[in-house]
Amino acid sequence: MWYITRLKIIFEKKVIVDLHSHTTASDGILTPTELVKRATDNQINMLAITDHDTIKGLPEAKETIVRENLPVKLIYGVEISTIWKNSEIHIVGLNVDIENSQLLELLLAQEKGRIDRAISISEKLAKVNIHDAYQQAQQYSKGDIVSRAHFARFLVANGYVKDMKRAFKKYLGKGGYAYVPANCCGIADAINAIHSAGGQAVLAHPSRYDLTLTKLKLLISEFKTFGGDAIEVSQSRQTQDDLQKLAKLANEFELLASQGSDFHDLVNYLDLGKTTPLPGSVTPIWHDWV
Repeated sequence: MWYITRLKIIFEKKVIVDLHSHTTASDGILTPTELVKRATDNQINMLAITDHDTIKGLPEAKETIVRENLPVKLIYGVEISTIWKNSEIHIVGLNVDIENSQLLELLLAQEKGRIDRAISISEKLAKVNIHDAYQQAQQYSKGDIVSRAHFARFLVANGYVKDMKRAFKKYLGKGGYAYVPANCCGIADAINAIHSAGGQAVLAHPSRYDLTLTKLKLLISEFKTFGGDAIEVSQSRQTQDDLQKLAKLANEFELLASQGSDFHDLVNYLDLGKTTPLPGSVTPIWHDWV
């Protein structure tokens, strides 16, 4: 049987998977068409588009793949913002039915929360003499929901800050002049909607929440209790120590492992598919996908 194992290893090394990416349907800079073409250029075999609280970009992406016969398998996904103990936690849904009524109802409520938040951010910016920020940020959102990333791009383009990082630190992040907490659902609500749509729920970028190891384990434990299926083990701009730590946590809590670049734009050497392969110690979330 050694040769079967050998062939399996060779096959897995050739497969490039990216299960976390964004388009102009939320706060990415590439259209769905541009994103799937870039995925093809980067020789990605399996791509999930996981826009924030919306599935609006998926039909265009699928149409492009079919029309141009692109050699990439598209996974229908979504990244749902949730609140857990006053922290914003993101849950990725993979292989979801984009016509499922429970998922669509939740995303509609999330969209309203995003609009209300954007208006509140704009009002706070006006108090520090940055006027018409909502209307200006809409130019960067391509007509879709305005997010903090769109406000950040507006602030950079108009010289209020030097880069996106400073925009969040000074204005949009916690402690910033225009910070407004997210108005979104709970983790259990997101997982239930994803499961209702036939998908699997993934805890996105666990090491980016600035939590102690104890709190991170509490988060993963509750995520598991709510029915979560996997955590992102391999992420962009990640150390080997972090990769191994997340792999260990996936096994400790008996969760599957996912990987994704969280691609938004071509900055800081971030690109589609540019993540480290999952360690052999974990079970990939796609291990039983047809």
